[in-house]
Amino acid sequence: MKKIILFAISLIFLACKNKTSVETEAPEETISISKADTLEHLLSKAIPTEGGFSISEQAAHAVLSEIKHREQGIFYVYAPESGFTGTEVVKIKRAESNGAEVFSETIITLDIEVTE
Repeated sequence: MKKIILFAISLIFLACKNKTSVETEAPEETISISKADTLEHLLSKAIPTEGGFSISEQAAHAVLSEIKHREQGIFYVYAPESGFTGTEVVKIKRAESNGAEVFSETIITLDIEVTE
């Protein structure tokens, strides 16, 4: 019986050890801006020591679409192409790490509605 329990614990430990990253999706956010505006969307007030933010799906109609680190926090900054109106979809990945490995990834989807 002891051997079976030790074997089961070993399997659980190995299964957990091989799983290095858990990916989740945050609820979609819809943001409306004028085609003349620049969007600055706060992603986090704290700058992570390990991990961080990256764009995993870029905006198709942008002259500016990037992650900016500022004193107030981390922002996604977007400016539409001249004359563009419609909806942009941007996916931002937030990776959290303990320094040795990434253990959590969250995909943030922004639906940006660009209006007149």
